Amino acid sequence: MAIEFHCEHCNHLIKAPDDAGGRTGNCPHCHNATYIPRPVPDDDVYDLAPLDDSEEKRRKKEASEDAAYQRSLLHERAAPGEKSGAPKGGMAGFVAPSKQLTGLIISFVEAMSTGKLEKADAVASELSRDKPAVLKVLDEMTHDDLSQYGLPTLPKPVLNGFLKQLRQRL
Repeated sequence: MAIEFHCEHCNHLIKAPDDAGGRTGNCPHCHNATYIPRPVPDDDVYDLAPLDDSEEKRRKKEASEDAAYQRSLLHERAAPGEKSGAPKGGMAGFVAPSKQLTGLIISFVEAMSTGKLEKADAVASELSRDKPAVLKVLDEMTHDDLSQYGLPTLPKPVLNGFLKQLRQRL
């Protein structure tokens, strides 16, 4: 009987022989080193507790409220005490703040993850107006923990794929 587990890097299902348990091996999909867990004896397997629907609904509601709050913070134009808006003299030469660009990038990822490709195209064309600043923000985002931006809960390779697609569209 094989040991089945998910790669900690790419989340693909891996099957390894029983004698490989407790060692490190390379994932056949992403080729990263991953720990192969030891097989669990049948007498150590426990039934899961029943799912509490009201608790699950409350947890999901709190998570969506947290994500909405994070997005609202990213859309703020200025810190408290600063003047907001564009500089005097019109929009000529105005570079959008990185918070606004980050919010647009998040909108792009959300549109892509929900299959709203027309909206994603519209956001990408809006972002292409300020390509150097957008590339700088994308670089910062790829080096940061993406969960802090309130992005949809997608696997990291999928999120990185969406960000690469945006970079290519610019």
